[in-house]
Order: sequence, then structure tokens, then C-alpha cells
Amino acid sequence: MSPRTRSVLSLGASAALTVGLALAAGPAAWAADSPAEPTPENVREFLDGRVPEILEEHDVPGAVVSVVADGEEVFAGGYGLADVASATPVDVANDSFPLASISKSFTAVAVLQLAEQGRVDLHADVNEYLPEKARLPDTHPGRPVTLHHLLTHTAGFEEAVTGMFARSRAETLSLTDYVVEHRPERVYEPGKFVAYSNYGTTLAGLVVQEVSGVPFAEYADENVFGPLGMDRSGFLHPDEAAETLNAPTLYGTSPDVEVADMYVNQSPAGGAYATASDMARYMLALLDGGELDGTRVLSAESVAEMTAHQAGAHGKVGGSGYGTWEDSFPGPRSVGHGGDLDGAHTHYLIVPEEDLGVFVAVNGDGGPDPEEPENILSDARHRIVEEFLTEFAGPGEQESGAEVPAASRADLERYEGVYTTTRTGRGDLSALFSAFDTVTVEATADGLHTAHSVLGEFHWTRVGPGLFRTEEGDHLAFIERDGEVVGLGLDFLPSQNYERMPWYNEPVLHLAAAGAALLVMSTALAWPVAAVVRRVRGRTGSAPTAARVARWTAALAAAVCLGFTAVAMILASDQDLLGTLVMEGSPLLTAPLTVAAAAAAVALGCAVWAWAGRWWGVAARVHHTLVALAAVVFVAVGTRYGLTLLPVVLA
Repeated sequence: MSPRTRSVLSLGASAALTVGLALAAGPAAWAADSPAEPTPENVREFLDGRVPEILEEHDVPGAVVSVVADGEEVFAGGYGLADVASATPVDVANDSFPLASISKSFTAVAVLQLAEQGRVDLHADVNEYLPEKARLPDTHPGRPVTLHHLLTHTAGFEEAVTGMFARSRAETLSLTDYVVEHRPERVYEPGKFVAYSNYGTTLAGLVVQEVSGVPFAEYADENVFGPLGMDRSGFLHPDEAAETLNAPTLYGTSPDVEVADMYVNQSPAGGAYATASDMARYMLALLDGGELDGTRVLSAESVAEMTAHQAGAHGKVGGSGYGTWEDSFPGPRSVGHGGDLDGAHTHYLIVPEEDLGVFVAVNGDGGPDPEEPENILSDARHRIVEEFLTEFAGPGEQESGAEVPAASRADLERYEGVYTTTRTGRGDLSALFSAFDTVTVEATADGLHTAHSVLGEFHWTRVGPGLFRTEEGDHLAFIERDGEVVGLGLDFLPSQNYERMPWYNEPVLHLAAAGAALLVMSTALAWPVAAVVRRVRGRTGSAPTAARVARWTAALAAAVCLGFTAVAMILASDQDLLGTLVMEGSPLLTAPLTVAAAAAAVALGCAVWAWAGRWWGVAARVHHTLVALAAVVFVAVGTRYGLTLLPVVLA
């Protein structure tokens, strides 16, 4: 997964980190039952030894790390370079790193402050707090979207990637303009599934702005960052952050590649900056029930709600709090949030049971883990957090192995099927995500076998109704509605669920249909060759004009579909470019198959005419009809995944 694609997908969803930790650190990862004491000396010795090595291994220029324990900051350190060209070292005291989706935690704090004051109700229709033009349509009558849904990513929005970023500050949109111009469809009933939504958090930020009567960034300065003494933090554009907060230069897969600034239209979801020490102050406040140095920004009750399991497939499966995610690292329960932008990757985690917190930010995408080059989810930030927790967090309580009544094969077979990510679009190119993020479930003699399209295969043993567990301790839970299995949730992917697909909407079927259609259409390439041969031999024939139009439109549809496939294969080798085209909704990805759709429609209509008019021989008519039908099938599959300008079908 390219860095740009990761930014497009998540704007910093913590899922990638959660997966990296969960899969890399099973129970065997613990070096000892007793973790090291997080004293300033121990933490410094450990991080000074490992962080430079990890940065070098991943080819990342620089990083900052802060650690809190027992009510105080025990470490804040900078490593490597903030700017490679000038050889400027990271200045941990002054360099404010882009936080990406960690920003969502601050937006949640702002909403909870207003809830404490009685100015908003977390469970009231969010339209009560929005200007008229920004109000959500009543897509599911009687099931309004609430702030609770927005903060837990359960509002039911489709994924929408277009409009997330601008090229300059001058091109950025106001919060109101953004939520109005780029409103996604409400594809699920509120509360049905978890589906990470940058739009949802942005909408919550607009509520803060409307209810408070001040711009969102100003509200955060005055009510979140200011009271906590986070003096070098704020919601800013990249050029502002470079001028006032000493933001570092960001780099791509190597320190030789600078990445362009990303101007975030969804500022409440991803536009904040902070120093490592400022993030330490934030973690201390959360660990102390919303208070720091005698100043309270949230009540202890609100902090408890913020860090509790608010939404998810099951209480034992990682889920969402308010602006936080549960982490599935096999130690004491930890919560936090991660963030990803091009060249900037961050994460903070607090471990309430241990009164411990860690924050990491790096200023480069870097390369894969040299020991696990195939693991696309392991980066420098992941490894720093993983190794820190392994060293300093305890192993936690082990789940009891209570006997569970065995399930019959028939009971297990009710879970079989293909499930696709709920974090997908229905009306634009983000519909592609569902084709590449799937879970296939099969029943076995003693449980379930799952195959994830990216993460590989797992075996699960039943530990409760609809609840399964791996030997490593990860959980899977199925979601049921009215006695029917409709989805599933995975411990190590809390930021999304997976929706069960009917047979006709399974990506593997679509891929097979598209492949078969391409094979049929490739035979149409013989038509132009045959036409040239006939002309050379002086055998042009006397076919009616309509027959020639039929042949040429079918050939055009086939040629466009085949050409599009060739270009798509080339683009797949340059994921940065592909990610940019998807994010911008480029017509380069939608225009070709839209043209093919028109040609296919004409060709299919001509096929009917050909049979009625007895054009050509029977074999030629059959061939033309098959080519026209193949073009229609290929275009239909493309439309399902947002690759035409036509309404999505098969959804």
C-alpha cells in the first residue's frame, strides 16, 4: 500500500497500527512477565538505543517520541533530521509535527465539552445543530444521525475520497462549504456498522463551530490546547505551521523524496499539529480524568466515556470510543489514535491500568520492515510503539479458557460467505476499496477459517455465541440483525466492519466475469484485420451501413475495455499516481469506460437489429452478440466499482 493510498484510505485511521501490533506481537512477544519500570533512565536508554536503529532500517529521516508515566512526562526526545537538505536536526522542544487523524481526539474533546455544558446532546439529531444547507437528508426515517454516531464512526456514511485535500491554502474550503459540497451518501442505518469516516468527524467539528459561535480552530485553541498548556499546538494549514510552529519537512519512501504539502479540507479530522511534549500533556490529562496542573478540560465521567468501548461488533472485539480506538496489543487495555498523511505518521496510546502513555511521530514514509518486507502494515512508527509496549507494558490478564458448548458444522456454516469492508463508496472511485478488502469465511470441523485479502489466513475457535478467537488471542465477532448474519468485526481492524455480500455482489465473481468478458472481447480484434484484408483483396462486400456501424461500435467498446485494462495494470505499478487519481476523482479513470458504455449500448442494440435483418451469417451474428454482451458485462462491473460516470449498480 503506497503512502498516498494510505492517506486516501484513512487520513490516519489507527487500523494500520492496530493490525501491525496485533499480528506482530502475540503472547510470545513478551520478553518477560514483568515489564521494565518506565523510569526516565530506563525509557531514555531503551529509546536512544532502538529509535535511531529503526529509523535507519526504514530509511526515515526523523522522529519524536514522548512518554508519560505515573503522572508526569518521563521522556521527550527527537531523533534524526527535521530537514535533510539543510541537515537540520529534529528539535523536540519546538518542532510541531502534523498529527493527521490524531486530530479527531481533540474534536471529540470539544464535542464532549459542549455536551457537559448542556449545549449539545450526544444522542439528539445532529441536524438540530447544523445550518440548514448542511443538514443531512432523512435517508433512514426515524433513524437520525447523532453526535454519538459521528464520534464512533457509526453514522453510516459511505467512504468519499474526493475533495479531502486542496493544493494550496487559497483552494481550501470552509467547513460549511466542504460538508455541503462533498456530502457522502448514508448507505447504512446509523449504528448498524462501524465504518471509519473523516467526513463524520468533520461534521462534528462544524457542530462545535456552529454551537460555540467561533471558528473551530479558534475554539480548540481557547478550550483545548490553551487550558492544557499545549502552546505549540493547533489546527493550522501546512504553510502556517511551517512559519509559526517549526513544522518539519516531510519525505516519501526515502529522504531524497520530499512530499508536497497536503492542505486538509477536513481540518477537524486531520489538520492538527503538536510537539511531543504537548502530546505528553494531553496524555497526562486523559490519564488523570481530564485534569492537568489544576486545570480541567473534561470531567472524569466524560473521559471515561471517551475511552470506553462505545461501538463495535462485540465487547470483546476492539472498537471505538469517542475520538479513540481500542488497541488489540496483547497487554493491558490500551486506547488511542493514529494518523497518516503523506510523509507523516503518528500514534498515541494510553494504558490506563499502568498509568502509561506513549506518542510517536515520524516525518517520512520510509520503506517496509527489512525483516518482514511483505508486511505492508509495518512501518517505523509501528515498530517503535510495538517495541516500547513490549518493553514497558505488562502482559495483562489472560482470558480464561472456559468451556464452550461445541458448535455443529451446520451452526458454523451459517457464517460462511464473503464479507467486504464497510469503508467503501457507492458513488465514486472509493467503491474500488470493497474489491480489495474482503474476508472469506469457511466452516471447518473445529471452527472457522478466514482468508483476508491483505492480511492472510486465520483459524478461529468458537468461544461464545457468534464469537471466535485465535490461539494468539485475537477475536472475531459476527453481527446479526433479526436472526440473520449481516457482518463481522475483527479485533485487529476496529475502524471498520465487514458486510456480508449476496452471491451476486462478491468481488471474486465480478473479477471472474470481467476476465471472461475481456477474453470474449479480445476476439473482436480480428474484425479490423479482416476488414483490411478484404479491402486489399477487393472484397469489400455490400453489408448495409447499419451493419458496419454495429461492427465498429462493438469493436470500439472492446478496444476501450481492453485498453483500459492495460492502462490499469500499468497504474497498479505506480500506486502513488493511482492514489492521486482516485483521490482527485480523475476522469482518466472514469471517462474510458463511460465511452465504452455508450458504444456497448449501441452495439447491443445493433445485435438485435442484426438478428432481425439477418445480417452476416449465423456464426457472425452470434460472435457480434457475444462481444456486445461481454462489453456490457465489463462496463457493469466497472460501474459497480465507480469506474464510470453512470449510477452504481449491483450495490
